[in-house]
Amino acid sequence: MAHSLNYHHLLYFSTVVEEGGLVPAARRLGVSHPTISEQVKKLEERLGLTLFERRGRRLHLTEHGAEVHAYAREMFDIGAALADVVEARRSGRTVLARVGIDSVLAKLLVRQLLSPVIDALGPALRLRCTEDERESLVAQLRSRRLDVVLSDTPAQVSGEGVHGRLLASSDMAFFAAPSLADRLEGDFPACLDGAPFLLPMGTTRKRRELDRWLGEQRVVPHVVAEIEDSGLLKAFGQEGRGVFAMPAVVADEVERQYEVRTIGAAPDVRARVFALTTDAGESHRAVKLLLERAIEERPAPPRSGRRGS
Repeated sequence: MAHSLNYHHLLYFSTVVEEGGLVPAARRLGVSHPTISEQVKKLEERLGLTLFERRGRRLHLTEHGAEVHAYAREMFDIGAALADVVEARRSGRTVLARVGIDSVLAKLLVRQLLSPVIDALGPALRLRCTEDERESLVAQLRSRRLDVVLSDTPAQVSGEGVHGRLLASSDMAFFAAPSLADRLEGDFPACLDGAPFLLPMGTTRKRRELDRWLGEQRVVPHVVAEIEDSGLLKAFGQEGRGVFAMPAVVADEVERQYEVRTIGAAPDVRARVFALTTDAGESHRAVKLLLERAIEERPAPPRSGRRGS
C-alpha cells in the first residue's frame, strides 16, 4: 500500500492539521473547501483509518491521525532537506550546512567554533544557522532539517539516535563597564556582593551554576534583569547597568567589542558547547570539520581571574 500513497493527499491532510481546519487550509493551498475535504476522505479510504473526528464545529485528530501526521511531517521535512541540497548544488555551492544554535549559548563562542569551518570550505559552503530552544532543534535534527545542533547540554537526555561531542569548555568570567567597575569595592569575588547583575534566565543550566557559585562565595547580587538573549545582555552591560558573565575564552573580544573590563573568573562555573549529531549528520563534510576541530583545536584554557583596572 505504501508505494501507492498519494502525497498530495498527505499534503492536504497535513495542512488541515497545521491550519486548524478545512477553510484555512483551503485558503493556504489556493483550492476550494470541498476539494480539501474530498482529498482527506480519499486518504482515509486508502489507509482504512479515521484521521479526524468532529467535536462541535471543530475537527480533532484521532490517535491514528496524530500518528499519520507525524510520519507525514517527517516525509515533508526530508523532502525540504532534499530541495535545499539541490538548490545549493544549482547555485554552485557543494556544501549546505544547517546548524541549529541553542538560544542560551554565547554567540561569540559559537562564532569562534564555526569560523574555522567557514574558512576551510570557503565559497563552497552555504551556512544556514537557526536559533531556537534545544527541544525544537533536536526534533529538527532527528527529521533531517538540521545537520548539527550546538547546545550547552550533552546528548544523553536526547534519547537514542542523537550523539554529543564536547566542542568547547571555558571558565565563566565577569564583566562590567568601566563606570561600574570603578565603583566595585574590595577584591574579587567579594566586590560582587550587592553589585547590580544582569543574569541569564533562571531555567538555564548556566544560571543555576552561577547561582550556586555566588552562593558558595557568599555573594548576594542585586538582580537588575534576567535576559535570555546574550547579545541584549551584553548591550545592557555595556551601558553600565550591571555585571554580566560570559565565557572567559572570549574575554578579549567581549572587552574590545563592548568596551567593558574583566572583573574576575569563576573556575568552577563552566561554559560548555556540545555538538549534537545523528549518524547521518556525522558524515556531513562541514560537521566532520567541526568535530575534528573539537579534538585538535579546542579553545585554549581561559585566563585566571583578575580585577579590571
